[in-house]
Amino acid sequence: MRHAALAHVLTLLALVLAIPTAAHGQAGSDTKVSVTAVAPRPAVRPGDRIPVAIVLDIAPEWHVWTSESQAKALPVGMVAFDAAIFTEISLQGAAPAAAASVAGGIQWPAPHGVKLDQGDGPQTFAVYEGKAIAYVPVAVSGSASGRVELAFEVTVQACTDTCLAPSTIPVKLALDVRADAGDAAADPAIFGGFDPSALGGASDAGGADPARASPIRVPLFGWDFELDPESGTFFPVMLLLAFVGGAILNFTPCVLPVVPLKIMGLAGAAGGERRRTFVLGCAMTAGVVGFWGVLGVLLSSVKGFEQSNQLFQYPAFTITVGAFIAVMAAGMAGFFTIGLPQWVYSVETKNETVPGSVIFGVMTAVLSTPCTAPLMGAAAGWAVTTKSPFTIIAVFLTIGLGMGAPYLVLSAYPQLARKLPKSGPASDVLKQVMGLLLMAAAVYFIGAGINGYRTEPIKAHWWLIGALGVAAGLWTVWKALRLAKTGAGRATFVAAGLFIAAVSGAIPPVLTYERLPWKPYSAEALAGAMREGDVAVLDFTAEWCINCKTFEKTILESDAVSAVLNEPGVALLKADITGTNAPGSAKLAELGRVTIPLLVVYAADGTETLKSEAYTAQQVIDAVRAAKARPRR
Repeated sequence: MRHAALAHVLTLLALVLAIPTAAHGQAGSDTKVSVTAVAPRPAVRPGDRIPVAIVLDIAPEWHVWTSESQAKALPVGMVAFDAAIFTEISLQGAAPAAAASVAGGIQWPAPHGVKLDQGDGPQTFAVYEGKAIAYVPVAVSGSASGRVELAFEVTVQACTDTCLAPSTIPVKLALDVRADAGDAAADPAIFGGFDPSALGGASDAGGADPARASPIRVPLFGWDFELDPESGTFFPVMLLLAFVGGAILNFTPCVLPVVPLKIMGLAGAAGGERRRTFVLGCAMTAGVVGFWGVLGVLLSSVKGFEQSNQLFQYPAFTITVGAFIAVMAAGMAGFFTIGLPQWVYSVETKNETVPGSVIFGVMTAVLSTPCTAPLMGAAAGWAVTTKSPFTIIAVFLTIGLGMGAPYLVLSAYPQLARKLPKSGPASDVLKQVMGLLLMAAAVYFIGAGINGYRTEPIKAHWWLIGALGVAAGLWTVWKALRLAKTGAGRATFVAAGLFIAAVSGAIPPVLTYERLPWKPYSAEALAGAMREGDVAVLDFTAEWCINCKTFEKTILESDAVSAVLNEPGVALLKADITGTNAPGSAKLAELGRVTIPLLVVYAADGTETLKSEAYTAQQVIDAVRAAKARPRR
């Protein structure tokens, strides 16, 4: 470590010494790097969205550091130099004013690796070498015409064994804007690596002014609708969507197994003092809201934290959550009587305490983050793209409040919960069944965490999950036959147990069989599919995302949809962010989403024909058909 620190000090000293040298007319980085800006065609139309290529020609044996955003999401085996001056590109302005603006994230070139020893042994540092091309998406105003001049500034630092002083290089590009501009083909030598999806589809001539905020589309299983961000009611409506989406989270597969346990606890407390019951409900709600509030703070203030479920991209966290659930499930269901940690007893439903209710609320919220409820994903994604800390935190607190509201209502009106079993054999059976289902959830998270460390995911844990579910169903049947006092009650619980057993038994064979030929996502793979004229279907998923598995198996692998997806001319790309999948996470952030599942269908010209986290089979089929019908760019 002392050698590393010394190396960093010497590097910084070299930079300091280089600055006055450059100031006296000697070499700066601009002597080793030349920059040009290139438009995809000689003339553009008002309202067009175009990529501007910023071409860096770097002298042989020299390199420049990557961009800062790319340094956070490097390929495995590459690292970023912590004293680097990152490459930056900014659009300073357009003449006449407001004639054009940046319309999205910059697509940076793929980094190269150079081996250097900075005192910690040889490491492969990420750099740009030779000819490196970055693409800046630019929106031309619908009211622009004539000659429009774009002024860019490019900051670079050139290095070999030593580094020159950084330089900020100005570069200008003149655009001819006219309504009759054609669609000339871009130079493939320069634009061959551009990913057209970064533009979100080219605008038509005379289209809406890009200065006006685009409508926000909210997907809802075919009943999709749009909201106008410039409407006076927009923010309250988004908060309402966040609240409803938070409430729906309680019914997702991630959370549903723990809900009856908490309701039973409130039912037991309802037999006592009403005020205490309400305090317990408030405590659980505080735990739920507090967790979502912390997520909002992280998303608004911590650099590199860009997704609400990002914690599950760390396998150790996923495994820890699974172990936590396993111990709690065993303790709650009474599977063993040996001494357990005190926190287990604090969340026991028959020993309701205020700290235990807070912990239970936090755990319930943690379990919800791998799932996305309808409406919630759109509200959360919009909030994060605003970059406003107030908006992000307000939306995420509202999601938490929506999720905690049902428990608050039950505690305020305890008579709603009094019909549930508080104690006795029926209560014990319910806790045992839910304990088995929670144990299955624990195995799910532990298996997903292990897969985060592996390049080839294991499948064996699905069989254990199925076995635990079958055991829960058969235990329900057995106890119903022995304890039910009426024929109707016996029939109801026997049917419920058989349903649980049947569904659980079907899970392993279904989830261990891949019906579609998915390939790993990368920006290069997506751009290559579009160059070939293929429709690209991009699925964001993860081993810990239960909703993702549900959509994949029930919709994407259904007979009707899989037949369309297996047709020639359709490229299937899967962005699996189980672990630290840098390209997939970067693309998710580029699309303005912070949750998964997410499915995006692209035409060959880069137009999105579907972007949804709550889609139907018919929507997917229609989107692929629409994408195939569009002409190639």
